[in-house]
Amino acid sequence: MKRLPWIFLFLLPVGCSGNHSGILEVAGRVEAISVDVGSKIGGRVADVFFEEGDTVHAGDILVKLESEELEAMVQAAMAKLAQAEAQYQKAENGARPEEIEQAEAELRRLDEQYQMAVRGARVQEENAARAAVRAAEAQWEAASRDFHRAERLVDKALARRDYDMAKARYEAAEAQLRTAREQLSMVLEGPRSEEVAMAKAARDQAEAAVRALKTGVREEDKATARALRDEAASALRLAENNLRETEIRAPMDGVIESLDLHPGDLVRPGAVARIVRPDDLELRVYVSAFALGHIRLGDTVAVEADSYPGTLFQGTVTYIASEGEYTPRNLQTREERVHQMFAVKIKLNSSGGKLRSGMTATARFPVPRKETP
Repeated sequence: MKRLPWIFLFLLPVGCSGNHSGILEVAGRVEAISVDVGSKIGGRVADVFFEEGDTVHAGDILVKLESEELEAMVQAAMAKLAQAEAQYQKAENGARPEEIEQAEAELRRLDEQYQMAVRGARVQEENAARAAVRAAEAQWEAASRDFHRAERLVDKALARRDYDMAKARYEAAEAQLRTAREQLSMVLEGPRSEEVAMAKAARDQAEAAVRALKTGVREEDKATARALRDEAASALRLAENNLRETEIRAPMDGVIESLDLHPGDLVRPGAVARIVRPDDLELRVYVSAFALGHIRLGDTVAVEADSYPGTLFQGTVTYIASEGEYTPRNLQTREERVHQMFAVKIKLNSSGGKLRSGMTATARFPVPRKETP
């Protein structure tokens, strides 16, 4: 809350002499309670919904800032929070039964491959490899005889095309025979040591994966997932708060005293408008240290405005300063302390619009007159 900055005052004690009661009259200027309204983020003005002098109610949107970028940031923060929440729930709940079954099936497959690598080829595989070699040899021998015969008859009783076909069959049979013999050699030799080691490593890795799924996530991993979830939630709250700051709203009922913005204007973080409450007024006056001893919070005080001479309005003392003003802080003599003044605030209402901000008014305190020697 802020007060209108200009204050005028004078001190005029009036009363009876001696110890009889008197009236202390102190003048000041009536102030309207006001509040500066703005945004913490700033930005480009999209819309302005009120003008200076308009009456507004608490919650009314005064100014709207452009919000496309902040809306996108909110959506991104929501997506990150959903991802972090899913990871956290996964850490808390552990693996699903179907995930464990799938991992166990993969372990069985890799274990069979490893066992085959260790045992080597079976007798059936060796017999099949030998049979494949014999069949390839028979085909090669037949193709070899046909090819040698074609060599002797080419250009005599055999066409060149038939010779080429015989040669192709011979070369194909020779390649097939080499492949069969290499396959038989591999079956007889068995897998190499590095192949066995690779099969074992794959089996061990699958076994560790199954064990991890059954054991569940470690507590420290759960704590990490929880922290990431909380961090994402905080980022979302921050993004949503910044988005709300694009709507500058009236915090109370009142009248707009200042607002000078137009769509397209760039504004910095801070106040952009001031709202005053015409019916919520205050009179600030200053009294001496002697008078201060006779004034209490909550006292009812008669107030007379210069604009309505002879008419008394009622006010209530709501504030008494704890430190004096207008004199040095270290007062050495009694005469100096007499001039020390203390601020007093008196709450008023407008009395149907009669009292307004800026009027000069006089507060009358029932204070005993100080006896003059």
